[in-house]
Amino acid sequence: MKRITEANAGFGVLLAFLVIPMSGLATDIYLPSLPAMAENLHVTPHGVQFSLTLFLIGYGLGQLFVGNLLDSYGRYPILLISLLLVGLSSEAIALTDSVAALNALRLVQGLLVAVAVVAKRTFFVDVFDGHRLRRYLASVTIVWSMGPIVAPFIGGYLQTGFGWRANFHFLALYAWAVLVLELWQGGETLREPHPFHIPSILRRYRELMTHGPFMRGVINVGLPYSSVLSFSMVAPFIIEHVYGMNPHVTGFASLAMGLAWMSGGFIARSQLHRPLSEKHGRAVTLMLLVSALMLAVSWRYANLYTLVAFAFLVHVTCGAVFNIYFSECLGMFPKFAGLSGGLTGGIAFMLTSMLSYAAVAGLHVQTQRGLAMVYLVFALALAGMWLWGRRPDPGAVAPRADAALDRR
Repeated sequence: MKRITEANAGFGVLLAFLVIPMSGLATDIYLPSLPAMAENLHVTPHGVQFSLTLFLIGYGLGQLFVGNLLDSYGRYPILLISLLLVGLSSEAIALTDSVAALNALRLVQGLLVAVAVVAKRTFFVDVFDGHRLRRYLASVTIVWSMGPIVAPFIGGYLQTGFGWRANFHFLALYAWAVLVLELWQGGETLREPHPFHIPSILRRYRELMTHGPFMRGVINVGLPYSSVLSFSMVAPFIIEHVYGMNPHVTGFASLAMGLAWMSGGFIARSQLHRPLSEKHGRAVTLMLLVSALMLAVSWRYANLYTLVAFAFLVHVTCGAVFNIYFSECLGMFPKFAGLSGGLTGGIAFMLTSMLSYAAVAGLHVQTQRGLAMVYLVFALALAGMWLWGRRPDPGAVAPRADAALDRR
């Protein structure tokens, strides 16, 4: 089996950057189709919104448990199988007329996409180190944001021209195209397999999940993405039902949110030299101010332009906080990149799936004002996390914790 090392990693980086956006692509490509899907499948908006929640639950669960398999049996063969099955599950969704089947398949698809994405996130920790590793990790969420940028834009045109099922045909073709490229130029990156020993695995889970800075970082990954997913769930209905626009407009609005997320990632990348607490504090202060102003303005001036303008600014801050803490968590335990990367994404996206759906359903969000309230709730939660992070933490620092795991 071909091995990928730093000397021949050029095409491997490209392959990683093709796989990593798949989660955003699979989440966002059918956002402009949500109203049409609800009508076609004869369900309420919550019925199709729940498919987003189930995908993220699957995506979170998959990341929680796949890391140990990747650390023990390698990245490459598991990645190939997952890409094949992502394509098959997408085709099955495109052929179904049942919302129950749709939801079940989206749960399975979340699990499969998690396997592929975690396998490729570990690529950088496997192959690079030092400054190059830090820069690549800071770029991961920027590249990931390409999915939310292009997916709804493509989905809007697919919905208008061919209907909602075309979105899932597109996903299948994308997964299988990446599979062909992996078979052509991909390879294994795991340097030293770790035995699949259950007691040792459980000890590693316990070490990471009781490591204060790591778990605090994971929560700070989940909260900003919950804000973003809340927009994804309700914006198609606000734009198309309240403001009377067509799916193209939803696609353009979602594209703007993806650009906002990417902008936040670039801002975070440019601030690598600054203290963590300072970066977090600045971002959350801006998010609180914008969310409060959006809520105040929406009482009298709620329209498409105010919706997109305020949401754009909120998503810039969310992208910055997500990027800051995601790269921080991924780099804490390089010897167990599969496990730490899986736990980071798994717990964060499980939180996202539950918090975003609870916020949208609990606040009965149907208008711009309701979305502003959701943003404000998550901004306050992030402010609370910032205050928690400023307290003295007697826990072990990451390198020491990593060494402790190594000894086990």
